[in-house]
Amino acid sequence: MLVLVFNCGSSSLKFDLIQLDAASAGGASLGHGVFEEIGRGQGGSRRFVDSAGAAHEKSGGAADHPAAALAAIEWLETTRGESPLRLDAIVHRFVHGGPDLTAPAIVDQNVLQALDAAAVFDPLHYPPAIATLRAVATRLPDAPTIVVADTLFHQTIPDYAREYALPRPLAARHRIRRYGFHGPAHAWMMERYAELKGVAPAAVNLITLQLGAGCSATAIRAGRSVDTSMGLTPLEGLMMATRSGDLDPAIVSFLAAHEGVAAANIEAILNHESGLRGVSGLSDDLREVEAAARAGNRDAALAIAMFCYRVRKYIGAYLAALGGADAVVFGGGIGEHSASVRAEICADLKPFGIELDSARNQRASGHEERISADGAGVEVYVIPVNEELYMARVAARVVAGAGKASA
Repeated sequence: MLVLVFNCGSSSLKFDLIQLDAASAGGASLGHGVFEEIGRGQGGSRRFVDSAGAAHEKSGGAADHPAAALAAIEWLETTRGESPLRLDAIVHRFVHGGPDLTAPAIVDQNVLQALDAAAVFDPLHYPPAIATLRAVATRLPDAPTIVVADTLFHQTIPDYAREYALPRPLAARHRIRRYGFHGPAHAWMMERYAELKGVAPAAVNLITLQLGAGCSATAIRAGRSVDTSMGLTPLEGLMMATRSGDLDPAIVSFLAAHEGVAAANIEAILNHESGLRGVSGLSDDLREVEAAARAGNRDAALAIAMFCYRVRKYIGAYLAALGGADAVVFGGGIGEHSASVRAEICADLKPFGIELDSARNQRASGHEERISADGAGVEVYVIPVNEELYMARVAARVVAGAGKASA
């Protein structure tokens, strides 16, 4: 099965053409790439990698996300020597599915209405994502279009963990609740862990940690999300590269009053000027913050200590919520590549059955490996996330289900 995956960011677009192996559920990339700094003209860039692994880079991005997607399709058609591409499915990632999109689905009028209703929760990512979906559907009208939203994996969170302690009529009127994000990443870690252990997803209880520019933790019981750190928006929860994560909500009105700026400006500070960048005063790149800390910068050291402490605190909370876990799984750019952060996060967790093997932890950079000590009560794994392959698998399941329904 041949699936084309699009993953829209606010100023970037990733794509991947994946050939799925029906027997193994594995997949091979036949061409993938990324557009960065979309809309910045010559300030942008594009990088394509063909099926042989050869990279093709050039400066100058795309005018907008639809233009980037169409350029990606044109490049794929050229490299494959076929126009139009003959696809079995196209899948688009949306950050927020809102209250009405509850499962991955083939796009129809009802799905479009559900996405429109979710736009109010995600005004940054929705416009480029829906514009890209429409442009691609017009360019390649014969392949079914499937939507996968970050929020879908978290539909199983029970109401006592999902709801905020707000007046019920107010929350209901504005459909305010915990939606959760990074769904494809957490689902990938869960499914891949189950594959490694040779068991069904329903047999695993995990704490998954997606640690990158955005960071989130998820508690998974019997293969289903039962709590997650992000909430109505991706701002809640763990400290991140530029996001504050959890804080006293009164800080917003306090700063608005004492800084003399609108609440929206404070929210922008919490989203773009806080986290590692805000505390260190240097950078949102963990590698730069770590280097500064090693050189004696106290604010950089504090930023790292805060980052790791907050993840450790969520691990403890989710061990309590789950009544214990089979494993803690690290994914994302930081989770997959920073042995020092993994070690600091897991420090002092031995009483809870979590203990790392130092040698394994040091060599597990960007590849799959169990990094827990032999005999530890809770396993710890590094599992690199492949969101595109996960979404391709989901698209295959949706198309197969639609075929059975129409038979």
